Amino acid sequence: MKNKNYNGLKPKLTLFTCLIVFLGFNYVFSSCASSEIADSGDVNQAKIHQQYSVSYDANNNGSYKIEAQFRFGGNKGTTLRLTEPSKVFVNGIEMNEESNVLQGCFYTLKINEGNTFNFKFIDTDEKEFSNKCKVLKAEPKPITNINTSIDYKIKWIGMPLTNNETIICIIEDNDGNSVSSNSDIIGSDYIQINSEDLTNLIEGSGELYLKRTSTIDAKETGDEGGKIYTEYISKKHTIKIKSKNNVEE
Repeated sequence: MKNKNYNGLKPKLTLFTCLIVFLGFNYVFSSCASSEIADSGDVNQAKIHQQYSVSYDANNNGSYKIEAQFRFGGNKGTTLRLTEPSKVFVNGIEMNEESNVLQGCFYTLKINEGNTFNFKFIDTDEKEFSNKCKVLKAEPKPITNINTSIDYKIKWIGMPLTNNETIICIIEDNDGNSVSSNSDIIGSDYIQINSEDLTNLIEGSGELYLKRTSTIDAKETGDEGGKIYTEYISKKHTIKIKSKNNVEE
């Protein structure tokens, strides 16, 4: 239920909660899910669940981290190693197989250009499934000071929120404290942060950044469906945090 005092905005989240909501997609994919691996040629192709994610972090090298994973028995089922002629491509490039004890088998690729991604999955019956997504940016508009006694509307550069999107604003001080607030209101172009949410921040230097995420259903799937996740992490902007006893700009 949304808090009416926030004009429809959800109450603040702790940074821990934000990370649980969307921590590098790997957590989303693997939480409470099987990490066992089977060959895709040994299962009913119509029962394969598709999962895709695209993540962009403006603080890193500027590339998109892309993952795909296939499961038998629903979104928590056994992970699948694609067997010939089954393959997965993104923007026409075949993805690379990887595996570990936490995630099971999955497929990865990094792409440096564009923000639109077309996935093509070919199962062992040579049936093709095409799905696409777009990663929308959100960079905070310039702000240099945050005073803990003032309410703020944090606006961003980029499109307003669309359906199935959430945006999170995170503010961190140099002592390891953080506050955050989120919104999923379609058409919104700002996040409200109230002064009472800022009280645990310590005066001095800090950083402010945004996370814009989306979760949509894959359109072309078998009987078990599929999901596509996207994430855009803005640059971390240096700010000056002021206490309520120091209101001068």
